[in-house]
Order: sequence, then structure tokens, then C-alpha cells
Amino acid sequence: MKLDKDKASKNLKVILEKVQTDADLQLLAEYRKLFKKEVNLFRRSWAAAWLLMYYDNKEFPNIKSVSEKKPFKKENADSSSSDVEVNLSEEESKRLFFSIGKNRHLFPREVIMFICSKTSVPREDIGSIRILDNYSFVQVRDTRANEIIEALNGLKFRGRTLTVNYAKPKNADTGNIEEN
Repeated sequence: MKLDKDKASKNLKVILEKVQTDADLQLLAEYRKLFKKEVNLFRRSWAAAWLLMYYDNKEFPNIKSVSEKKPFKKENADSSSSDVEVNLSEEESKRLFFSIGKNRHLFPREVIMFICSKTSVPREDIGSIRILDNYSFVQVRDTRANEIIEALNGLKFRGRTLTVNYAKPKNADTGNIEEN
């Protein structure tokens, strides 16, 4: 058996795309937890390489999904939005500030998964997510905002203590963070 680097590279791109767009994140998190529990830290990259080799020899890449990948819809160059965005009206929602952003390689789906795993908030109560370089804004149903703040503020996430609170109004007089 010989490694076809082009095929393996395409398969890896398909896998990474599926993780970001198609995966059931709660199920994937359970597999990840099992993988971390069962596979020694020093053997994880070997196990991942074996899994890629197995996938590579059993599956063929869906080249169309990688080469004709639809770009994320962006409100502007500084924000990302989830492809499964729930629309919440301004009257029934609040915007929360999260002290983590692109500099920690954060994606909207990870924010959703984190909120859903640490609270009893369903996906339908989470609206638009804007991820900027150092912080993010998450729109949530106003009846769930306090629950999310209480559950997540002060937790460790991606190696840092997370600050979660109500976002300041767009034209706050303080001159601090403004959301456009």
C-alpha cells in the first residue's frame, strides 16, 4: 500500500469541512471525549493518522464539496455568522459579550455547542453570532440571557477565563467596545 498524497489531502479537507458544517457537534464531542480518555496524549496523532489512512483507503473524497465550497456569509469583513443561524427579533433578544474571539480560533458552532453543553438553553434560543478578533457577540432569547451569563461567566474555555455579560449598547457613552 502506498500513500496517495493528493487523495489523502483531499480526504482530510473533506473531513475538516464536515466537522465545521455537517457534524452533530454533541455526538462529535462525545467521540472526542472518548478518544481523549482512551488514547494516550503521545499516541493521539498516530491514532488520528491511522484513522485517516483507514478512511483514505475505504472512501473516496467528495471533491465537489471541497472545490465548490460555499463561503460563510459575512455581515462585514470582521464578523462570521453561523450557517445554521436562528433569527431572533430585537424585541425578544439580548446581545451578550463573550471575551473570546478569532485569536483563539473560535467558530460559531463551537459557541453554540459550548452554550448548549453548559446550560439548559436549546439551540433555538441562540441567534446570530459575531466573532471578532478578541471578543464575540451572541444574540440570545432575553428569557435565557441571565442563565447563560450565570453559567458561563468565569468558566475556563480555550485556556482562558471567560467573561460573559450583557453587551454594551452600540453607541455607549463610555467609548469602550462598540458593536456595529
